[in-house]
Amino acid sequence: MGGVVPYTTYFARNSYLSDHKNLITSFTKAIQKGLDFVHTSSDEEVAKAILPQFPDTSLTDLTEVVKRYRSADTWPTTTEYKKESFEHLQEIMQAAGELDKTVSYEKLKYNGK
Repeated sequence: MGGVVPYTTYFARNSYLSDHKNLITSFTKAIQKGLDFVHTSSDEEVAKAILPQFPDTSLTDLTEVVKRYRSADTWPTTTEYKKESFEHLQEIMQAAGELDKTVSYEKLKYNGK
């Protein structure tokens, strides 16, 4: 089940999206900055950047994990939430027994729309 997976997915109420447009825009830009870093940095550079989040994991092991994610083409290049990615995420969740029923992509409110 390789391919882009929208792991970085956030949920908010419509009222929050409306009341905090600048925050949502800034947050989206920050996520994009992280994606850009992942795609322009080596596996070891990415591993070094995230190593503090995994204190029980060696740099060597974490570099291998990053390499595996990259080889599976897991990380998207943009914050755009495509229908195919959303459906792929639901397939993974169903295969893991974590989702009983899928949700239509059309029901999502993407980027404050």
